[in-house]
Amino acid sequence: MFEDLIAKMEDVGGLFKGAPLSDEDFEKLSKDMTSMGVNLPDEYADMLFVMDGLYWGGLEFFASQTHSDKRRGIHITDLVSQNRIFQALNPDKAGCVILGHSDDESYIYNPVRKKYQIVEEFEDNVLKSFKSFEELFNYIITEQIEIVQNFVAFDESSIKDDSTDVDF
Repeated sequence: MFEDLIAKMEDVGGLFKGAPLSDEDFEKLSKDMTSMGVNLPDEYADMLFVMDGLYWGGLEFFASQTHSDKRRGIHITDLVSQNRIFQALNPDKAGCVILGHSDDESYIYNPVRKKYQIVEEFEDNVLKSFKSFEELFNYIITEQIEIVQNFVAFDESSIKDDSTDVDF
């Protein structure tokens, strides 16, 4: 599942991802998350074993630890610090796990509802819910591929300006 979408993102370009998670790093991450009172969803852990987080086209899925590409000036934030902040700012969402975000959306696992959710940033509105992380990931990445491809395909020189410089 992840491999096909990763290949499409790499074809479009600009993907930054962490190396696959090791068993040792997974144990540490699970322990750190549990100490905060949240459990890492198994499906998200599956992605981390393929790639330890990603940053692409303005969206980010958090990693077991921070990864940086100083040459390009980008980084992937770690799950533990993001969830500490999320839990502190959202006491009403105890047990929920923030998995990633874009400029205007957060990606959350809600264990009470057993749903992966896209939540509007700063407004707290649930925009869309999914039964599995695979569905959420597929939706977000497919949508982002379309946005990036349309942006890259847009040619400003094709816009015809029929206006004149005559003042009325």
